[in-house]
Amino acid sequence: MTMKSLLLGAAAGIAAIGTAQAADLPMTKGEAVEYVKVCSEFGAGFFYIPGSDTCLKIGGEIRADYRVFGGTGFSRDDNRSAFGTQGRIWFDARTQTDWGLLRSYFQINASGRTASRSGLGDTNKFEVDKAFIQFGGLTAGYAHSFFGFYDNDYGNTIWAPYYAQSSTVNLLAYTAQFGGGFQATLSIEDGRDHRSTGGFAPFQNANAVWVGYNQGGQQFPDVVGQLRLDQSWGGVAVQAALHQNRSGENFLFDVDGDGDLDPVVNPHKSKVGWAVGATALIKIPAIEEGHFIVEGQYANGALHYLGTGNTISSGADYYLAPVGLLGQGKAGKGWSIVAEIGGNITPVLNANLVGSYIDTKYDNSWGPGNPDFGIKEYTIAGNLTYTIVKGLTVGLEVAYTREQRDNDLISAGDGETGPVFDDVKRNVWQAGVRLKRKF
Repeated sequence: MTMKSLLLGAAAGIAAIGTAQAADLPMTKGEAVEYVKVCSEFGAGFFYIPGSDTCLKIGGEIRADYRVFGGTGFSRDDNRSAFGTQGRIWFDARTQTDWGLLRSYFQINASGRTASRSGLGDTNKFEVDKAFIQFGGLTAGYAHSFFGFYDNDYGNTIWAPYYAQSSTVNLLAYTAQFGGGFQATLSIEDGRDHRSTGGFAPFQNANAVWVGYNQGGQQFPDVVGQLRLDQSWGGVAVQAALHQNRSGENFLFDVDGDGDLDPVVNPHKSKVGWAVGATALIKIPAIEEGHFIVEGQYANGALHYLGTGNTISSGADYYLAPVGLLGQGKAGKGWSIVAEIGGNITPVLNANLVGSYIDTKYDNSWGPGNPDFGIKEYTIAGNLTYTIVKGLTVGLEVAYTREQRDNDLISAGDGETGPVFDDVKRNVWQAGVRLKRKF
């Protein structure tokens, strides 16, 4: 046997052994890699959640605020500087179904410590801004009230207050589309989210004790209805709301003037307040995003719909007009209006001018034949926002707020009501800068 034959035989044996061992190894297959795909059906920023037909958009922003305050207020807190930082993140998930669009939206805000006159600072705060489900015309969860649309669609101030419905509430609503931009909404909203109770001591009884209107639990939620028309030139809407007010049963105050609190039983009372409003929007074609919008509302026993939560001294839906040592529940009344004009002066410079006014009144709040009590407040604000690069802006705002209280009675602490001060005024101005990174 030649050497060549020996080498060929050895190579064949090795190959046979390797083939036999390879046959004993398990067969493997590379796993399929599923890449994230862009979802263009709902606009920019959406992508398909892997393994599903649901499109998701994740966004957020960081706000860094620097402000100064001044004016002729009633406390040290009215003249100060303040810092504030807030982070926001939101998730918008949408699926197109045979029954219409299924959407869920969730946003959480996290605020950092802010300056306070005590020097200790406020604690960090996390809060749910919105969390709701939409399916066809149904909206369920924690969402913006359907009373008006100025705050939800516009409301382009940076910090300055304005007086309109601006609350996120627990609700269950249905919106019917009739074509041509016309729609109607019926919303059942949590009345506890629409209470206006603070900032106003209703009356002083004969023994110089301030007595408030004690809120009871709600029996039925607020009912809000809106008719709205959206067109290329702008839009209009009218809205109305019903709001229940229930008094608690027991009040404690010093009836005999001996310094001890005595139980006085007032029966449960239930009263229904109401509010109506209208909104008009005109788009300005000559300016990019140009718009003029005005929204006004009137309320009787439902002052929260006026935007009292944004005022210096929020009013009460109901109060106790004195009858002897007891009280009779009466409705607070008022109206408010807000107007805004704005748009992009250049592709990178946006400007807005906002003015707002609120007027609340409490008839015979000091008893029959006594003066009425009223609170009036207005705010004027202007801002400019400059886009430095895409996603990064710097905004400057200046605002002035004036509050006036009519017929404010002050107790001298001796059991007698002191003098009446007409036209008690409070002036507050603020100016500041906001840096915002949105992604």
